[in-house]
Amino acid sequence: MPGASTSWARAVVVAAAAAGLTATAVPGQAAPGAVPAAHPPAVVVASGLHNPRDVQLQSDGSLLVAEAGSGPATACTTPGTRCFGFSGSLYRVTSRTRGRVVTGLPSEMGVRADGTTAVNGAIQAEAAGAGTYRVVYGLNGTPQIRAALGAGGEAFGTLSTADGTILGDLAAHEGRYDPDSVLGNNEVFSNPHHFVRDGHDFLVTDAAANDLIRIRPDGTTETEFVFPDNTAPAAPSDTGTTTPAGRLQAVPTGIVRGRDGAFYLADMSAMHEGLSRIWRYVPGRTPTVLATGLTDVTDLALDPRGNLIALSYGTRTGTPPADSGPGALTRIDTRTGATTTLDTGNRLKEPAGLAVAPDGAVYVTNHTLGTDGELLKFPARR
Repeated sequence: MPGASTSWARAVVVAAAAAGLTATAVPGQAAPGAVPAAHPPAVVVASGLHNPRDVQLQSDGSLLVAEAGSGPATACTTPGTRCFGFSGSLYRVTSRTRGRVVTGLPSEMGVRADGTTAVNGAIQAEAAGAGTYRVVYGLNGTPQIRAALGAGGEAFGTLSTADGTILGDLAAHEGRYDPDSVLGNNEVFSNPHHFVRDGHDFLVTDAAANDLIRIRPDGTTETEFVFPDNTAPAAPSDTGTTTPAGRLQAVPTGIVRGRDGAFYLADMSAMHEGLSRIWRYVPGRTPTVLATGLTDVTDLALDPRGNLIALSYGTRTGTPPADSGPGALTRIDTRTGATTTLDTGNRLKEPAGLAVAPDGAVYVTNHTLGTDGELLKFPARR
């Protein structure tokens, strides 16, 4: 959907510790004017990352970063083209080692009309046992656009294994059903973002299709629910011609399962200041909004106390500008929806992915639009 696809293309084309990051809690909305408490400075865990997206804490305590790569091996400069290569990778950090454990993953670069570029590729990954990995790949397009990339491009818009086995095709689901057309969002577009297990199934957010998709073990897909459009602020400038007037597409991103068994999901609401929503969803029931007032939320994680940590790609003001502004971290009480701004030392610039360790340390992928990305660690406050 244009409202979702153009908005997301601007961004990417990700126990005592959290308590120690507290500033001022405000029920149901973010507190942009709060002055966070002092916190230990961020530490650079890894640098030189290639368009890093999400970071996931693995069961063995390691961290796995999905790198979307840098597109093709040769220059791609013609406006309106999309060039394909195998520069994506997975980067693993352990207590003793760090480096790429998988290379040669699909990576695609699109060239906009003004000559700027956006890279699509691996968005989130996790270890799947026996040395294998599951990866969700972005697309920011249609099944036809994917097909035009040629052999090897089949992974875009899917949840797959790193060796190429497709577990569920989100782009094909969008092309077949276009679930959010019931809202009046009248264009087929897919950009899968995050996934989580639900028993033997997977639940995957599609940022451009504005829905949550269930993938069964046999690879079949079904629409779990469609995220409602948000209400646009006065005189919006970027709702898109295929979005009904006065509304903004949801652009769902992060998903995590809470200690209560419910799933918590974030949306970006077309990247407008203060319009991101945090949803609580129990399968079989109607999703409800837990918190509002945040901006550009790309990822969610649980802290050691079971609260949510939300990562904001930017803290823009007013109508979405070219510069998204600094990123942010916010703690959300899953019982009340109260939010608390966390201290980042103003270190976050175009962050995408988030993970929280058992000791409360917070890890964030930073500078995620380019080949000099980094993984930051915000140590637990003692």
